[in-house]
Amino acid sequence: MRKGVKIIVVGIVGKIASGKSTVCSYIERIRKEVLILDLDKIAKEIYCENEKVVQELKYLFGKEIIGQKNKIKFKILARKVFSNQEELKKLNKTMFPLIREKVRKIIGTSSKKNYVVIDAAILFDCNLHLLCDHIIHVKAERNKRKKFLRNKNKDMSEEDINMRLDGQHLKINNSLVSYVIENNGSKINLYKKVKSVLDKIENSGNAIQDKQ
Repeated sequence: MRKGVKIIVVGIVGKIASGKSTVCSYIERIRKEVLILDLDKIAKEIYCENEKVVQELKYLFGKEIIGQKNKIKFKILARKVFSNQEELKKLNKTMFPLIREKVRKIIGTSSKKNYVVIDAAILFDCNLHLLCDHIIHVKAERNKRKKFLRNKNKDMSEEDINMRLDGQHLKINNSLVSYVIENNGSKINLYKKVKSVLDKIENSGNAIQDKQ
């Protein structure tokens, strides 16, 4: 780590399609040396790298979730876990420790970055909030989230969209949330809100210097 300079670790939490990824992209645009950690991508990397995990998931959820070359069929897996809370708990029990370990390793080797931003709906469920200096909760109305999912996934049925929205049960500790961003307006409005939060973070007194 650069002497006298602390990496600012920011957690971005919120429901599916609330605008977390957009907030991350704006942070990347507004500030320099920003590393975005997308937990969905990290989980998929684990699926690809760890044959043991693939076999365990096959045992837990059935061979129908496995496709060609022993790759996970993510849509089928998502349908299984988002429609059944017990199935989701099984997946989380397998994946959460591996995700935490990988995120810790990445942060530990990111000394040249000013910001590490963890984009994670499951930030609190996975206990990744313990790694964060600041936590931003991104909120959006259901209709806006539903419209986003419909536009992003043209082949997703209305039933699948509602299942994703209704099947997500996040644990968000509001007492540990540093900032709330309401994403119900324009993109320009959202951009301004993100910039304002970043300014507050950097004026909070512990954003640049190492903690004593």
